[in-house]
Amino acid sequence: MQNFPFISIFLPILCAVACMPLRAQASKHITYGCHIALTLLSAAVLAFTLRTGESFTYAMGHFPAPFGNEIRAGALEAFMALLFCLVSLLSIAGGQRDIFRELEENRINVFLLMMNMLTSALLVMVYTNDLFTAYIFIEIITISACYIVAARPGGRPAAASIVYLIMSLVGSCLILISIALLYGVTGHLLMPGLRQSVRALAASGDYRVPLFVLTGLMTAGLAIKTALFPFHSWLPNAHASATTAASAVLSGLIIKCYLFLLIKLAFRTYGLDVIGELQIANLMLVFGALGIIYGSLMARRQRDIKQMLSYSSVAQIGFISVAIGLNTEAGMAAACFHIAAHAVGKAMLFVAASGLSAASGNAKDFDALRGAARRDPLSGAAFIIGGLAISGIPPFFGFFSKMYLTFAAVDTPIAGIVIFLAVVVSTVLSAMYYFPAILCILEKSDKVPEDHIEKGASSLAYRAAVGAFIAASLFLGFFSRLVISVIEKGLAVFG
Repeated sequence: MQNFPFISIFLPILCAVACMPLRAQASKHITYGCHIALTLLSAAVLAFTLRTGESFTYAMGHFPAPFGNEIRAGALEAFMALLFCLVSLLSIAGGQRDIFRELEENRINVFLLMMNMLTSALLVMVYTNDLFTAYIFIEIITISACYIVAARPGGRPAAASIVYLIMSLVGSCLILISIALLYGVTGHLLMPGLRQSVRALAASGDYRVPLFVLTGLMTAGLAIKTALFPFHSWLPNAHASATTAASAVLSGLIIKCYLFLLIKLAFRTYGLDVIGELQIANLMLVFGALGIIYGSLMARRQRDIKQMLSYSSVAQIGFISVAIGLNTEAGMAAACFHIAAHAVGKAMLFVAASGLSAASGNAKDFDALRGAARRDPLSGAAFIIGGLAISGIPPFFGFFSKMYLTFAAVDTPIAGIVIFLAVVVSTVLSAMYYFPAILCILEKSDKVPEDHIEKGASSLAYRAAVGAFIAASLFLGFFSRLVISVIEKGLAVFG
């Protein structure tokens, strides 16, 4: 069982290599088989860690530090791995129509290759206990993500990919400088050794300025990667320009893995007490609150459905940043729950938007989408559930996510006021752009001629993916207490 995390990381790399010489259909079957296997492996690790109530460490190749690196798995890591694998699988299945319709034949196998590499890198972010290994796979995410954006023909995806690449490289430079400084003052790259050294330095008062600088650089680098306001400029065009599967994975998973890595660093490398002393948490709180307002206001102004969903992600990243900014275990648990909820909800919204678009002559502006939910009821149901959930309407997951964050802020008076206002403002602003969109797709309209409506989005793979997304969304809402208990058990052995 303790080999499963390593197998989960290595298997998609092998499948990516296998996709390279194959044709599109064969690559598709390999990718589906790989992701189904990864989902089952992650579910097995989650069951194992919940049964034992402990985490375990696996030394790669059984080489001790500093010659080898480590994997560490507990209930929280296994839960996130299961979530990432499942959402990736459903995103590829839900976006299959657009992959084969929008991409050139000779690009499809490379696109699926990159999706497999992304899945491997996501699992490394979840499981690694080694900071430099995390950095290496951050770069793999950058390369793969830029390709899946640019894979769609046209100047707009290429331009969005270039901007994404430039911003990602800036973030990577900051992260690498931070790792170099951290290694310089501690002599460690494995997280357990780093935490002992950082705590000792913080207690002695030595290197206080270098600690502040390197922690700030690391946080800024990850903030750029995750598109936290004001480092968000690359996100809307990149996510809106990509094909459906890429948009769902980029918004649902890629920007979340950096937030999860940030939570991991707060627990295992710096410690919550050191983060609080260096005032980094307060910066996350402030920028997160500003991101909620800015992202929501910009989303309300959009007339393109994918642009609206992209700016909505900026607001939701701000929400998670606010939860991390509380710098408490309860706040981190709320952040992890929202990571899970938004990963499922936003990926589902992008996939559902593709179905609504297919039912409207492949248009994406709201004028053309009028009545789309009547033409494609399954996509309409998924979009309505996702919109209500992101807005925080009970009994969907967004309501419980905001409730857990509010409860976590009760013991922090000043931050509690900010959190309460952020929750209220985010709910009102989200409703201001999701409700009109929902009413638009429900409106009666015969504007789209019947012969312009594509039926490809109603394939078995699409219907199965959307149905699974709806089930996962309802599960996160109706069984939120169960999910948060798994997260809390994982956090108890996470540090």
